[in-house]
Amino acid sequence: MFPGICFAIFFVLNALIWGEKSSGAVPFGTMFALVFLWFGISVPLVFVGSYIGFRKPAIEDPVKTNKIPRQIPEQPWYMNPIFSILIGGILPFGAIFIELFFILTSIWLHQFYYLFGFLLLVFLILIVTCAEITIVLYYFQLNIIFGFKKLK
Repeated sequence: MFPGICFAIFFVLNALIWGEKSSGAVPFGTMFALVFLWFGISVPLVFVGSYIGFRKPAIEDPVKTNKIPRQIPEQPWYMNPIFSILIGGILPFGAIFIELFFILTSIWLHQFYYLFGFLLLVFLILIVTCAEITIVLYYFQLNIIFGFKKLK
């Protein structure tokens, strides 16, 4: 469904750009190729995949699960989804903000950006920060759900 929505939005926006006779519109040949790829490849593959999926037997769980659902205790304030989303986004953004500022400033002032080694270092810091935030937030969630004992 998502590719269809994206394709429809792209097609409508391109039609509006064509209506304004802008040079930014996708050429007719390219648009025809995209429509052909969509209806010639993507749509048939969706139907083939659904046909194969319906013919397969139902997936069985590899282990027995408890029929009685486990009660999840009330979550503390720091496990609120809004707070988790903000923390999960602010810390990685803070790790890359200065370098992003330098890159955008050099683009806006029509200058060359030549500190690619430093950019690689900042990218590695971003990856480590994202990994650490993911581990910490998942630990907090598992700690609430399963009630891990606190170390004394």
